[in-house]
Amino acid sequence: MKYTHLIFDVDGTLSDLRYAALHAEGISTLLSSLRGKGVKLGLVTSGPAQEYTDEFLPVGVAAYADHVIRVEDTDLAHPSPDPLSEYVRLAGTTVSECLFIGDTICDMRCAQAAGMDFGLALWRDPSVKHIRAAWYFRSPADVLHTLEAAAEPLQVYPLAKWAMELQFISQAGLTYSQDDFDRERFARLREIAAEIMSMQTGFSVKRVETLFCNETGFQTPKLDTRAAIFEEGKILLVKEKNGTWSLPGGWVDVNQSIGENTVKEVKEEAGLDVVPVRLIAVQDRNRHNIPVYAYGVCKVFVLCEVIGGAFCPNTETVESRFFALDELPLLAEEKNNARQIALCFEAYGSEGWVTLFD
Repeated sequence: MKYTHLIFDVDGTLSDLRYAALHAEGISTLLSSLRGKGVKLGLVTSGPAQEYTDEFLPVGVAAYADHVIRVEDTDLAHPSPDPLSEYVRLAGTTVSECLFIGDTICDMRCAQAAGMDFGLALWRDPSVKHIRAAWYFRSPADVLHTLEAAAEPLQVYPLAKWAMELQFISQAGLTYSQDDFDRERFARLREIAAEIMSMQTGFSVKRVETLFCNETGFQTPKLDTRAAIFEEGKILLVKEKNGTWSLPGGWVDVNQSIGENTVKEVKEEAGLDVVPVRLIAVQDRNRHNIPVYAYGVCKVFVLCEVIGGAFCPNTETVESRFFALDELPLLAEEKNNARQIALCFEAYGSEGWVTLFD
């Protein structure tokens, strides 16, 4: 998993346990599963010790915590990072290994002040989904599922990562080497890279060579644009022939700029005329999407406004529809996942959005 320590704000994310047995069961299952995977757990609460014990002991939450941090007073406008810093100290870990899960803007600011990633719990109050977070969780079970899926794909598939690096080195060698013997060695190195990728993906070596070893010159990532288009707080997705949904977009043509390509793809897939208005994010695809591709891809997410047009079925898509964040359909995960779409919602709801990139 991406994080080895999860810290929960008890007063919001877990307080509904008093009222909803379903949440209690879900939280207990989540915490038990996390502990079973070796994840360390922390709880932050502003309640006194006795109230904390009386309130949460019946559902057994306290038994899962490695450390409990109690806060006397909280400045909602400028929350102190001290509770999270104290957990880091007690656990002997680092901020980068921790995720703080809460449900208020105060929790978000606390995480920001501590330099810690923040996860927004939506199961208590879905209306707070406008709060900026690294992760969005619609239910307790969603925490485990999301974090397991969010493990960097290239960490899940280390052979693919090494094969890609070997391919890069061999192609650079073939491009710049003048010595025939060196070129022979680099050609063999590229064959080995293809064989490794074949073993990892299950594709035939011939197919991998076609996808993986078909470029010349210095190897650079490809570009893919995705358009985020909103109407009444919902985002536009297009349905592909295989039944999955995605943001309108595709490969950048050689004679197109990022903006031009975004406009072109929206027109082709959604039938709409749009104007690009804001760059949301630029992401290394293999760090965010699965399956891992044999080559690098930079995904560019662009916020757009509609100025005309209407959907018409075409060779790529059969339907278009606007969706709320909590009603997303089956996604084409290789093109966009729920986290990336949530990122678009964040950008749409933020006047001072700062472009994210990795």
